[in-house]
Amino acid sequence: MLKAIIFDLDGTLVDSQPLLYKSYNTVFTKAGFPLNKKDWEMWIHNSWAATEWIKYKKLPLVPSELRAEKKKIYEKLVIKELKLKPGVRTLVNNLWKKYPLAIASASRIESIKLCLKKFKLEKKFKILCAEENSMRGKPFPDIFLKTAELLHVKPEDCLVFEDSVAGLTAAKSAGMKCIVCPDNFCPLPISKFKKADKIVNSLKDVTIKMVVGY
Repeated sequence: MLKAIIFDLDGTLVDSQPLLYKSYNTVFTKAGFPLNKKDWEMWIHNSWAATEWIKYKKLPLVPSELRAEKKKIYEKLVIKELKLKPGVRTLVNNLWKKYPLAIASASRIESIKLCLKKFKLEKKFKILCAEENSMRGKPFPDIFLKTAELLHVKPEDCLVFEDSVAGLTAAKSAGMKCIVCPDNFCPLPISKFKKADKIVNSLKDVTIKMVVGY
């Protein structure tokens, strides 16, 4: 029985992938190692962070320094350029009075709050869960299991909205239902999402009847 709904943030609720790419490319370019779109697609599809990319490319860079600089650039872009994904506001407004909503994201908690504040959605989400050092990142289920715990519901009573294969894998590994709305900034063949309970082209296509069915 559906008792709670969990959303991923980046690429699901907000159209942040272009801005994340732009901010990381800025700092890597400044350091002499620019990122192209193919690089970013590899980064995203492997669910990497700066640390993994630096290690993979064997770059003489300090991840913490790059992340600190990227954070400043990204936060400015969020304020100036970030947009909601199509259908998000209507969907959230339709769901939040019926079910407790949560966000489970690899982003920093400060970044989650900044995005929600920009769109005045803070009050719609009961729980905000960011990956902690003790958690394994997606595709492992840790963050979804932690979110269910904070919501005081069983994992099997949760429905997740995701945009990535790693997020889908994490949700299903946690024993949750998952609706996928693939993010087109780094596209993948639709067959990669075959484990999803449903695939939609846009959150505009999600109806209350569809959700209640879970």
